[in-house]
Amino acid sequence: MTEEQAVRLILGAEKNTIKDVYSLLKKNDDNTGNTLDFEDNELLNKRLSSDNFDIQELHKEYKNHNVDFFQRELPDGKTELLLHAKDKSLFLAATEKVISDMQSNSQKYLKQEIPVGIKKELSLKEEIKLAKKEQAQMIADLNKPKKNKRYNKNTSSNSGLRNDDVEL
Repeated sequence: MTEEQAVRLILGAEKNTIKDVYSLLKKNDDNTGNTLDFEDNELLNKRLSSDNFDIQELHKEYKNHNVDFFQRELPDGKTELLLHAKDKSLFLAATEKVISDMQSNSQKYLKQEIPVGIKKELSLKEEIKLAKKEQAQMIADLNKPKKNKRYNKNTSSNSGLRNDDVEL
């Protein structure tokens, strides 16, 4: 029976590449089976080992291997990765698959620059913030006093309006 495993990785501000993720996962794994070793054979192109690596592709790969993945930026500039799986070998297997795939399809894993004319998709937090702002504006608009014509039923005129209450 396999035991569920959770891993928390803290990547430094300058050490947030797939190579660093794999190195930390390998240190966490006490099984020294068939794992990749970066000292013996460098698998990553120099441009892929830079911070241009798209962490979202790793997230998709972990999801395909039934590994829960969460990433957040810490206030000190570091990146925190949280991983959870039913079997700890899944962490390394998914990471190794991404590394191998990087060699054959490197463009898939590079961050794509968004052309100036194309609008970037908002993150969930940004969408929530925007929706709350719009909602607050709508509530404020509803609470504003409306400029209506005042009708005075107690006047002696036939129309029921006072001349000074009518706005033109």
